[in-house]
Amino acid sequence: MTVHSPRRRTLLAAACCIPFATTTSRAESFPAKPITLIIPYPAGGPTDVVVRVLAEEARKSLGQPVVVENRPGANGSVGAATLARAPADGYTLAVIPQSVYREPYLNKTSYDPLTSFTYIALLTDFTFGIAVRSDAPWKSFKEFVVDATQRPNNLSIGSGGGLLGTPNIAAEELIDTAKVKVNAVPFKGDSEVVNALLGGHIDAAVLSGVAVPHIESGKMRYIGAFAEKRIARFPTLPTIVEQGYPVWVDSPYGIAGPKGMEPSRIKLIQDAFRLALESPASTRVLQQLNQRVNYLGADDYRKFAASTYAREKQRVKRLRELGRLT
Repeated sequence: MTVHSPRRRTLLAAACCIPFATTTSRAESFPAKPITLIIPYPAGGPTDVVVRVLAEEARKSLGQPVVVENRPGANGSVGAATLARAPADGYTLAVIPQSVYREPYLNKTSYDPLTSFTYIALLTDFTFGIAVRSDAPWKSFKEFVVDATQRPNNLSIGSGGGLLGTPNIAAEELIDTAKVKVNAVPFKGDSEVVNALLGGHIDAAVLSGVAVPHIESGKMRYIGAFAEKRIARFPTLPTIVEQGYPVWVDSPYGIAGPKGMEPSRIKLIQDAFRLALESPASTRVLQQLNQRVNYLGADDYRKFAASTYAREKQRVKRLRELGRLT
């Protein structure tokens, strides 16, 4: 029989605990590898440009790369569906656009906006205006409406994001509110809308910050801010609401993970992206694209998602009643 002294027993017990403690420490370390961030749009668009900058800035806080993966399709639902199937370990995130809350009322989806995701941080919001070519005769949206009243079905308003995209739905709502017969023309993306407007194929367009360089070069101008408040970059531009039409478009987006993420990991990612939003690099790109910071932490973002989902139900119902949707 081997007899151990109390001191020897203590040393042996400590030695036995060392491997376990090291393993546990490694298991709890997050992130221990790159994080994938899904963008539900093609590369090169405004969301892609902003999120790539934010991802690089978030890397500095997280200590691991945030690898952007573009998965466009189905009005943002491809990205959302992919996220819903991912493990809830924090290594797969996705950008959640406004359309994700609308799509379940339009088509069958494999996700539920209320139960399939862990909402982490709302980030920013597009700022829209109604843009026309610089040689267009209308100096305000009100003048555009007067002309459209005199020439029904002759004028057109284009928008990106497809038939069921937020800009086109907002354009339909605006046309209905103004009680004019104007053709709403949806395009797949903003670049197509810009080309159509500059080429004279449409008369006006719902455009976000992609219009800014064309406005500054003198090729376009806004005839109304299609926002709840005036656009900071164009403070003298009246809103559509100020011109007598109580409609505006917002299209905020943030990041989420699969349902069931650990609170500590949620907070770590939330804080990293909050700091990323405050960085000089992010400020520059948001200003270039005329976007505003619209930050909400995880708790408030979850409440925002629930209220937005409910609002989209009413929005889709109204458009169906008007015959805008089948």
